Amino acid sequence: MLLPGLFSQLTSPAAIAVQKALASPPELAVFITAATKQPPRPFLVMNRVGAPPAGATQDGISQLIDGEVQFDSYADTPQAAETLSHAVRDYLMTTFNAGALPDGTTIQFVDVTMDHDEPYEEGGMGYLYRALLRLKAFYTEAS
Repeated sequence: MLLPGLFSQLTSPAAIAVQKALASPPELAVFITAATKQPPRPFLVMNRVGAPPAGATQDGISQLIDGEVQFDSYADTPQAAETLSHAVRDYLMTTFNAGALPDGTTIQFVDVTMDHDEPYEEGGMGYLYRALLRLKAFYTEAS
């Protein structure tokens, strides 16, 4: 599955720039779909935005998926949220870019479709800032 594979990749020792941007234990700072209540800051939430099949052949629908993944970076300052977002973008688009995720999903990132700041939100402990990043990718899930 795509998101658990990305979680494993982003929290692996290879993703050192992302871990430095998180500045906290990675197993507590990266979430799939939704963060826990009162998570350590900064933190990252991943969501699959779209994942239709990339195409069909005469043999049927291809196993290749044309997907988009959203990464929401939350922090106490706009600069910290942007730093985390850029660390994720640079790692996935440049350092990692293509290959097998730890769960066996193969992926190739091809484009940044969104990269911007979102308005702040009032949190239980003050303001919370968010940077939004969406990456387009082609992938096949592990069987």
